[in-house]
This record gives sequence, C-alpha cells and structure tokens, in this order.
Amino acid sequence: MSIDVTDGVVTRQRVYLDDLDGFGVLHHAGYAVLFDRAVIDYWLEAGWKPDPRESVQVVRELTITYHAPIVGMCDVDVHFWVERAGRTSVTYRFEVLSTTHAVRHAEGSRVLVNLDPDSLRPVPLTDTMWEIAGPLLGRGVARPES
Repeated sequence: MSIDVTDGVVTRQRVYLDDLDGFGVLHHAGYAVLFDRAVIDYWLEAGWKPDPRESVQVVRELTITYHAPIVGMCDVDVHFWVERAGRTSVTYRFEVLSTTHAVRHAEGSRVLVNLDPDSLRPVPLTDTMWEIAGPLLGRGVARPES
C-alpha cells in the first residue's frame, strides 16, 4: 500500500550518520530538520531569495507525531503542503515517508509567521511568496483577501 501524496510536493532527503542517536535511529529532532531542509530546497529551487533585510520568517508552533523509526543512514521522502493560510502566516502539514511511500515515519504541522525585520511584528506575505507557494497550497487553500 502506498500513501497518497496528491497535495503539495515531495522532496527526497538523506539521513546522515550524524543525524542518528546512540541507538542508530534518527534522533527525534531530526524529523523537523528533514522537513526544514525539504522546505528550504523547494523555496530555493523555485527562485526565492531569502533576505533578512526584507523579511524574517519564524516558527510559531511545531507538532510531530512519530509512527515508525528511521533506522540507519538512508533516503526518505518528505511530503509537505500548506494546509491553512493567513495574511501573515501559513500552516504547513508534512509527512516523512519511506521512498516507496509504504511507511509513514512521522507526520506533523508547523505554523510559520512572516515578520518585519525591524519591528519583528507580523507583516503580510509578499506577492512573490504567494506566487512561489502556489504548488504547495492544499485543496481549498487560497490567498486570503487583504
């Protein structure tokens, strides 16, 4: 059986030796790192140029549920999409899957907030961010009205 990955995108990520704990399994914090790497890979490949003088993006909330450990060095697929969108923030959903998509190792969500670099107060996501985010938007998710 294969897990449905119709919404969003899937990126392949590698689990390295230094990601493993003393038992040879991916350290619990490593799942969030795999997701971070997948998101950054997507945005950079789509043409986004991070500039902390223009905006700062921070994590407001992160939740992870673990299902099956990742044992040893290997490749995994990270499936992610935007489940909810506001003017200044988005909620990502993600899954860490085996490369065959037969095993869901972990799943979770992350709320990301866009901040003004000077005041560190929430500011609307830019037109460019919305354009690049298009393929990530889950079913029924659209840019909110101003």
